[in-house]
Amino acid sequence: MNNHREQLAVRWRYHAGHGALVWQMMFTETGDLIGQKRFTATRKALFFGIETSTGHLFRDNYLLMDHLHPLPAGEGWFTGIETVRGALVYCYACQPYSPEHQGVWALDVRAGEVVWSRSDISFIANLGDEFLVCRTSLFNGFPEREFLLIDPMSGTVVSNAALESHQVHAIRENVLPEEERQQIILPKFVLEGMPEEQLALQRVGVADTSRCECIVHCSVTVAALHELSISTGVWRSTLAVWRMDGLVYEECMEDVADKPCLNNFLIQGDHLYYLKGKEELVCVVLS
Repeated sequence: MNNHREQLAVRWRYHAGHGALVWQMMFTETGDLIGQKRFTATRKALFFGIETSTGHLFRDNYLLMDHLHPLPAGEGWFTGIETVRGALVYCYACQPYSPEHQGVWALDVRAGEVVWSRSDISFIANLGDEFLVCRTSLFNGFPEREFLLIDPMSGTVVSNAALESHQVHAIRENVLPEEERQQIILPKFVLEGMPEEQLALQRVGVADTSRCECIVHCSVTVAALHELSISTGVWRSTLAVWRMDGLVYEECMEDVADKPCLNNFLIQGDHLYYLKGKEELVCVVLS
């Protein structure tokens, strides 16, 4: 049996509201967490902003509006977050009757205002000081894509020369994944051939690792343990944290669920973030 060590502390909790699903979240370079929550009953997608160091909720229930008309973007539902740069978060809406993204909104969530927006482009990749985007037009009834580089702070085109396909391919091959740019560590589902995660869990007494998600980071092991009740057919998902093989934190993320609570925790910096019951975002200090 593992000895319990000094327990980790919850830094803050954010409840998104009854019936909410915390859907997306990203971390700005200025230390804020920007997220989107979705309400399926009313088909609303709203944005929120939290200061990660204090848990201060500086923006909530923000509805993204259309570029030109006083209407919600994407019918208030078909929107999301592409990336972040500096203090800004870049949002999109979906094309009508299509999952493809259309338009870019540079949103200052702290100010609650759109710094710039363009409806004629779609985001492709964040290159740091430039964004790769595409602009679609019709030629003889057929769609054509023009790839451009824009300034993320203003939305203006950096160069009027459209990029060739080989240039676009080379750029996309070298783009950092969003989680690496934001220094996020995501969990892995523990499978065969993952000795580090398997050994870490076995050391703390988790014999069956086939239903676990895990992060092994420095001296910390974080795992979501998904258990299926044979008698009732429902799932229970528990988050557990061990330091030096001693249990230092544990909480049920979801109980009596029709499916396991997958991909609902991550580490960013010195903090562990996880969802409890879909509606609540919890931040735990790992140090």
